Amino acid sequence: MSHRKLMLASLIIVAACAPAFGDWTYNPGTGHWYRLTAPGLTWTQAEQAAAKFAGHLVTINDSAENDWILAQFGTGQLYLWIGLYQLPGSPEPATGWVWVSGEPITFTHWGNGEPNENSPDEDFGEILGALVTNPGPGWWNDSRDSFPLNAGIVEREVDPAVPTVSEWGLVVMTLLTLAAGTIILVRPRLARA
Repeated sequence: MSHRKLMLASLIIVAACAPAFGDWTYNPGTGHWYRLTAPGLTWTQAEQAAAKFAGHLVTINDSAENDWILAQFGTGQLYLWIGLYQLPGSPEPATGWVWVSGEPITFTHWGNGEPNENSPDEDFGEILGALVTNPGPGWWNDSRDSFPLNAGIVEREVDPAVPTVSEWGLVVMTLLTLAAGTIILVRPRLARA
């Protein structure tokens, strides 16, 4: 591999890390950072995407955070996944709900008659965006994981500008790859000299 190809490959790897550091919004009320996942994900896919950002789907602890979430991410949206889900085997429709973060439920904002298990397996929470008129934006609904029309709201406690251990690991691996490639490319030239 030529030195230029090695440098290009390293730049591509570093560029792939960039999304972990950008597009975050800070909430001074919670001290946490937030962003959206890509749209068109199931709840499970959105939580997996959140984990790749060293976070989880949002845990909403009070009405101020609920209002802030809606103002920041609800504009132009129908539904957004939040980190609320129902434990398997829980009596329907209203028991066994937990936050994916493991935090206790201290606040809920279910829409009128929600959660309702309107169809089987409505075990995942979503917040209604500004485009929903009934019951209105900011209310919560239970939905099926197989409903892949939503983006998820990612919450991260650590400033995204401060890389996590796994993000640093990717940077270190890139630098080691660069160093090894340089040694491989330079070594034959030194032997000929």
